Amino acid sequence: MSPPRWPVVWILGAGQCVYWGIVYYAFSVLLVPMRDEWGASDAAVAGAFSVGLTVSAVLATAVGRWLDRGHGVLVLRAGAWAGAALLLAWSYVDGLAGLYAVWAGLGACMALVLYETAFALITRAFADPSARLRALASLTVMGGLASTVFLPLVGAGVAHLGWRLTLRVLAVVWLLATLWLERAALRELHAAESWSRAAAPATNLAPVDRRLLWWTGAPFVAATFSAMALTTLVVPSLVARGHPIERTAWVLAALGIMQLPGRVWLWRGAGRALSPRVLLVGPLALQVAGLALLGLAGSLAGAFLGVAVFGVGAGLHTLARPWIVPLMFGAEAAGRTNGVIARAQGLARAAGPFAVAAAAGWLGSDAVFLVLASTLLACCPLAYALSRHPTLLPHPAA
Repeated sequence: MSPPRWPVVWILGAGQCVYWGIVYYAFSVLLVPMRDEWGASDAAVAGAFSVGLTVSAVLATAVGRWLDRGHGVLVLRAGAWAGAALLLAWSYVDGLAGLYAVWAGLGACMALVLYETAFALITRAFADPSARLRALASLTVMGGLASTVFLPLVGAGVAHLGWRLTLRVLAVVWLLATLWLERAALRELHAAESWSRAAAPATNLAPVDRRLLWWTGAPFVAATFSAMALTTLVVPSLVARGHPIERTAWVLAALGIMQLPGRVWLWRGAGRALSPRVLLVGPLALQVAGLALLGLAGSLAGAFLGVAVFGVGAGLHTLARPWIVPLMFGAEAAGRTNGVIARAQGLARAAGPFAVAAAAGWLGSDAVFLVLASTLLACCPLAYALSRHPTLLPHPAA
């Protein structure tokens, strides 16, 4: 069966942009008006988001098993429709108890609708590794715009409409994106998924080498934790040095926008002759360099450069796992193997802000950045060894 049309991939990516923008990035803007209305602390309100991240991480392996059984479209549909209802419910909560309850549900929706499910659909739809990498790049180019698009929009909504009405508008946007996916993309993706399921039934899955899986996941988990550290510490550390907050916010903004160049490069066809070694080791090296610059540079310009370099590496690293894991463990087991790694990444994402904030209070932000740079540097030999695994022989040009 031929793969889906390329517009289907871009529409799936547009859906990811909406879902990430609303369920992941919007919370940071909505936190302040909720805190002010309820007289709660930042930590108490932010705890709801941590609950959601934890629920998403815990469900990752179970969702992965469903994806391996060929139920990706069903999983996406369930999370998307439930997410619209929960966003509407969120706009009516009147305290922390309701917020935590809604976010436990939204955490489940995150596990169902975000990248893992989209990656699984792409993996099943594109058998050729080169075409799959290009499709993954296309998907993440769109998803990578989420913070750039939605943070200012949500901020404007809160300023002019209030946080409750803004959430109701976001629920409508979420619903419209879901309807567009249903109409323009999910039918073709379901057909590709059904064909793939018939060609390789889930009952034929071979056991996974758990030790190899954990070694494969280690660099990705370390990089996820480092990214959370960067987003948590950059602005406070620069403000503490006397830089105005509006300028430091632009420094952090470089993290999102600089994830796009590498993805665009791969989408334009660079992945056709790409060695797995480049995609495993190169992004780690860039993230090491970015963290080292943050730890050593005392100026605003140096911090901006460090965040930008880290962002390029992080953007490429996001693509590495969904491309490498199916090659190593088989496309038929990609859901559960990616799910195991995604669960560890999710727990690192949930624990990261608290852990690095505590470490920075003891050691200072610069020292934390340098420790994390050293940790990622130690992961580079592991990534190089993984790139020499027999399943990762360079693939021929498409």
